Amino acid sequence: MEETWILIDPNTGLHVGWYFWLRVLDEVNRSVRYGAPFGLLLLEAVAPPSASQRKLNEAASGVPAAIRSTDLGGVIAPGRVGVLLTQQGVETADVAKERILERLASSAPKGVRWAPRLLCYPEDGAEISNLLTSGGSERNGTGDPLPDERLA
Repeated sequence: MEETWILIDPNTGLHVGWYFWLRVLDEVNRSVRYGAPFGLLLLEAVAPPSASQRKLNEAASGVPAAIRSTDLGGVIAPGRVGVLLTQQGVETADVAKERILERLASSAPKGVRWAPRLLCYPEDGAEISNLLTSGGSERNGTGDPLPDERLA
């Protein structure tokens, strides 16, 4: 068995959560050192309560094909995916988010859509730092995903 397969979730083809957050931390450190911005796109599958784990995995398995080869996707939790958008400022990260959502819409299983939340470093550095310490498990208190403030 190759060592790289340990880092890949077999159900989705995305990186496992701990490795994803480690790479986000690496990107924060790189940004601090060199001043290069990046985007962090958090996606939550919105599906009927009766949706199976298999259906959520099927939806998440479309993410690797929807992102650039230079970006990094990871499973955060069941039905939650993160995408590290390297070398992206606010405007270009927003364009990337729209491109990814468009690609995912065409490949998502029936009844599943993605709710996005886009954070950009350094502007959203405090929120990204909070996600790094919580492992991306924050919610708005109701169990609903946090809204993407850039959608307003």
